[in-house]
Amino acid sequence: MITSADATETEIEPNTGFEAWWSRAQTILQSLVALIVVAGLAGLFGQGWLSKATGTFPNTPLAVTYERLLRANAPTEMIVAVTRPLTEDILRVELGSDLLDHASIGSTQPRAVSVDATPHGVTYTFRLGPERQGKVMFKLAPRIVGSVQAKLSAHGEDLMLPLFIYP
Repeated sequence: MITSADATETEIEPNTGFEAWWSRAQTILQSLVALIVVAGLAGLFGQGWLSKATGTFPNTPLAVTYERLLRANAPTEMIVAVTRPLTEDILRVELGSDLLDHASIGSTQPRAVSVDATPHGVTYTFRLGPERQGKVMFKLAPRIVGSVQAKLSAHGEDLMLPLFIYP
């Protein structure tokens, strides 16, 4: 049986080698956690300034604002803006099949006049009005994880948008 005198005589010796190793490990782990938090705030995992991108068509006055880094099953938006008046009051935007294989289109704002399936994707037709300018918002719902080269076509021109969908 252990007496109270034996219990007070227990000696604990410091292990300086382990303490030095553990201190370095804690510093590395804390730095890693801080790096992940900063990367997340900056948008590396979606919805931040690192994720936001804008693409423009070479000869058509259209600009596309989108998120390069998406989360699967998290809704996002892609905005197609007419930067200068078009020659006609109709805007046709075709979304390529590669994008549609990885994400679904929930809705558009404004609502499309027509939606037509083509061999290469889906074509949305919008009426812009007499000013022949405006914005169209596509509400996307990414589903499949991976890298995607999303192809948009408008008025005979193509634009490739590099996307990555996280789990």
